[in-house]
Amino acid sequence: MKKIHILISLLVIFSFGCEQKIDFPVPEGGAQRLVVDGIITNETKAHQVKLSYSSQYNNSVIPLVENAVVQITDGTNRYLLQEIGKTYTLKISLQNGEDYRAQSTMQAIGNIDSLRVELFTEEIEDGVEELYGIYADALILSEYFMIETKVNGQKYGTIRDIRHEETRFYANGRLVDEEVNTLNKEDSSLVDGNNTVTIRMSSIDQNYQEFLNGFNAQLNRGDDGLGGLFEGPAANVPSNINNGALGAFGAFAVTEKNIIINK
Repeated sequence: MKKIHILISLLVIFSFGCEQKIDFPVPEGGAQRLVVDGIITNETKAHQVKLSYSSQYNNSVIPLVENAVVQITDGTNRYLLQEIGKTYTLKISLQNGEDYRAQSTMQAIGNIDSLRVELFTEEIEDGVEELYGIYADALILSEYFMIETKVNGQKYGTIRDIRHEETRFYANGRLVDEEVNTLNKEDSSLVDGNNTVTIRMSSIDQNYQEFLNGFNAQLNRGDDGLGGLFEGPAANVPSNINNGALGAFGAFAVTEKNIIINK
């Protein structure tokens, strides 16, 4: 995540010939903050924890963290990511002596029973567009969950396209013919012929749910994510990492199911 620096020197208000100057305090400088992007799952694969430093909004270079010591433990073993119900602790030690910690409990996820695709049309300004609706029957066991989509093995969309909800909104935690994503037929991710669409469902904890809520709230502050002049100031996205770090750490159980779309 990048720091957003908005510089407004003064605002001049004309009213009955009077001029009023309003000064907006703008923080100067500010130390870099650690940014953590860490998700571990119950899948058999190599997991990564990405570390970087925050930077100014107009800086396209993301400073990476080098030579950090990163450990994940469940209290007894390290790197054991198979047991549901375990609380996993992320420990990060930087060369400058700073230490960071975060915890996440891996909850059971349930299963996706079935998927189906429905092609439909939707009116737009200059005509109509064809869309594929993806519908799922699933049982969710965790209190919170998120749904991601892959098309032909590649992640589809951005963080805006991640669906994350609470199971309390569903009877007995069950999704019944629920639309979980919509794909534009002309989307460049789809190729002519058969396309494998993967619906990936993960159990998440309350901390990660709040992180996603906060992240999307900042993205939706106006068309560019900066908000308008009279909106409230941008706020840091909630984090479950201590010592003032940004980002989030989560331990999730995952289930997936594929369906074929013939374009």
